[in-house]
Amino acid sequence: MLRLAYVGGLGLMAGPAGTHLKADGPAKVLRVHDRGTPGEQKEAFRDGWRTHGAELVGTFDTTVGDGQLDGVVVCCGKNGDDLQIIAGLTQLLHERSSGQPFIVHMSTVSAGFTAAAEAYCKQHNVGYVNYPLTGGPLGAQLGGGHPNGMLILASGDHDLYSKLEPTLLVLGRPKYYGESVSAGAETKLIGQHLVFNGCTGICTGAALYAECFAGGAMGGTQQSEYFDFLNGGAGGTRQWDVALSKGVTDDDWNSGFMVHHAVVDAIYAAKLAQEKGLPRLSVQPMINIALAFSFLLQKFPDGPVATHAIAREMIANASQELDAFMTANGAYAPDIDTCLASAIASLPPAVQETVLLDVSVGNFSA
Repeated sequence: MLRLAYVGGLGLMAGPAGTHLKADGPAKVLRVHDRGTPGEQKEAFRDGWRTHGAELVGTFDTTVGDGQLDGVVVCCGKNGDDLQIIAGLTQLLHERSSGQPFIVHMSTVSAGFTAAAEAYCKQHNVGYVNYPLTGGPLGAQLGGGHPNGMLILASGDHDLYSKLEPTLLVLGRPKYYGESVSAGAETKLIGQHLVFNGCTGICTGAALYAECFAGGAMGGTQQSEYFDFLNGGAGGTRQWDVALSKGVTDDDWNSGFMVHHAVVDAIYAAKLAQEKGLPRLSVQPMINIALAFSFLLQKFPDGPVATHAIAREMIANASQELDAFMTANGAYAPDIDTCLASAIASLPPAVQETVLLDVSVGNFSA
């Protein structure tokens, strides 16, 4: 039985693990980092971890404890959020563990981050793998025993994957993508190209429906039934089922894939496509949707707002404001580097800090 600790274990993607992992299962979680953030959902996850037998602790120091752990699971934020978390945990594990502990990093970060993190951890005799998750909070709740449980995109050290696989099968549906530490992150970002292009497509369809058939109005039973049917055709996308249908059917624009997370993923997805030499045709849509999300963050600074809310900004009486924002913030600059830098610069400062697009081993030592 693996002995683990969790950082980010009260979040929507990692919190359900407290319920899925049983006393006689493949892993025992000894401690869960808890910043004390209030909320009904947080309390439910706390109860789940307590029932599991985990101790809730307030610092990374106490999360690692005496270091007699097999590893720490981290499921937190983006590059800028997680860099110091990974660095700090690595130092503590290096100082206190008698064996070779590992960090299982389940956050969505850039491919470059994973390579730098692995190199830094190796310097300190700590294993590192990045297994990003996809499937949303519902997939995390359903777990590995359900056909719609979240996907776990694993790669890196194969021996470590073999050790972790029984636990991963409880949490979700894992797939191993090879020895490259960045393959999981790259797979997640490939998936985000599918997500964001699907989101743009279905939101464009909804805006066109509003103009063609509903006098510019978004939402209602007729529009919902229209896309329930049309989405069964060749252009169908899960972004109708898991995202836009909430807005059209239930007037819910604030739950789902939160824009402040999605915008960073779109930037990472654009960067990956650019680095791999894909044409602007492939890169530009990620920059465009990143700027659309940035516009939403500016328009609704108090949030929350979900990705499918861009549909409301695409109808004719709102579209000029979105166009003006994108033009002013470099969407149509002559080169991709300028577009990407402008998209990042358009973000609110707190979100900008999470991006940290270029990461080296030196960043972890700073």
